[in-house]
Amino acid sequence: MHGVFIENGLSDWQILQHKNGSAEITLSGTYLVPKAAIKQGVASAQPMARIMSEDDNVQIIPWTDAEYETDDTVNSGSWSIRMTVPAGGLYRVETGLKVVSTLPNVQWTFRGDTRLHFGVGDVFMIAGQSNSAGYGKDTAFDPPQLGVHLYRNRHAWDIASHPMNESGFGADAPNAEMGVSGVSPYLAFGKRFSALSHYPVGLIATAMGGMPMKRWNPDGGPLYKNMLAQAKACGPIAGVLWYQGCSDTNERRAPEYKEKYYQFIDAFRRDLGYPVTFFTFQLNRQINGENDPGWGMVREAQRTAAHDFENLYILPTLNCSLSDGIHNNAHSCMLIGERMARLCANVLYGTPEFFAPEITSATLRQQKLTLTFDHVQRGFAMSSDLPEDSGFTVRDEQGEIPLQDRLITAQNTVTLTLSREVAANATVSFAWQSNPTTVLLTDEVTYLPPLSFYKYPITIEQS
Repeated sequence: MHGVFIENGLSDWQILQHKNGSAEITLSGTYLVPKAAIKQGVASAQPMARIMSEDDNVQIIPWTDAEYETDDTVNSGSWSIRMTVPAGGLYRVETGLKVVSTLPNVQWTFRGDTRLHFGVGDVFMIAGQSNSAGYGKDTAFDPPQLGVHLYRNRHAWDIASHPMNESGFGADAPNAEMGVSGVSPYLAFGKRFSALSHYPVGLIATAMGGMPMKRWNPDGGPLYKNMLAQAKACGPIAGVLWYQGCSDTNERRAPEYKEKYYQFIDAFRRDLGYPVTFFTFQLNRQINGENDPGWGMVREAQRTAAHDFENLYILPTLNCSLSDGIHNNAHSCMLIGERMARLCANVLYGTPEFFAPEITSATLRQQKLTLTFDHVQRGFAMSSDLPEDSGFTVRDEQGEIPLQDRLITAQNTVTLTLSREVAANATVSFAWQSNPTTVLLTDEVTYLPPLSFYKYPITIEQS
């Protein structure tokens, strides 16, 4: 074997995170002059590299000399090169060895190693449990696409395809699935986000089905350690795609969820070394689920985290269909992936706003409760205005207060009519149970339902 050998720095299919429109790559390895050239006499051997566009073979970075050190003779040695690659791709790296003979006016250029199908764009980490790993068991047309690549559990970059959380060749990975996973939200996410950003997308698989927050505990949790190791193996990332919480809705875990969730976010940013952005989902539902208050507490912690942390964003999933009792089906996975792409593109690239409606106040006057929401672009659409379909629950010290009359919506408000006077410590909740209403009001422009909220305090205005 002869030529230039790439031993460190880049893999086929890898996506690098850009910063201000470019990424730095450092390649290194060894080189060896062919025996046929040595027989003719070698005066010098210069390793070099270039970056090519795979679409049209245009040189993105022309042949550039590498730094090198020779071994005992000029015929072999080690080399390294650092290059600033513009965002885009797909690209390939070509290496070569420019050899000058001791014979007059004789020079050869020999080919070396290549690295293929890499790009510079945005890298996202997939984390959480089954709905993040992808358990959509039915079918949907969601094929692979060049430019959307995945760092798989087998610790290698590849083109992204379902199932993303495969266990083959990676059975020793802490997040290797025991069950059969299916369609993930994040292939559709990657394709849609790439279309919006015009850059390649890299995804890193670290989610695992059925895992409560304790498995993401910064103090020794195996999934946390794996998540951190994968992030460091792949370099800087644009964000974390987080969808988790169903396993924490029971009576024992739900009261502790907020504290553990917040500790996890703080620790990951600290250990990563920069305040990485989190893009999160609020829980969907469980058919015949138990412990409604636990679901309310977990969803409320997820909602408030977007206020308590900078660079943390959230979308609802409650108007998405299931393929079994708790997992989003294939088309819903595609839907929430595309929705998240729109939110991420707004945050990272300034595309049109795509936030879910969220409660900002609850004001009561003469048994009329007016709820005001932010991020309502034009108004609410309702499939039903009957109080029993609404998903709203009002409680005070005396218990639940039934609603009467029909809901009234106007611009960014919803007005509920209560059936009795309100006592102290009144609160209102929305879509908080394990399996809340399926007749959700939605924003007329985004078609997003409001984020669930649990025990939101009511302000009572005097007549």
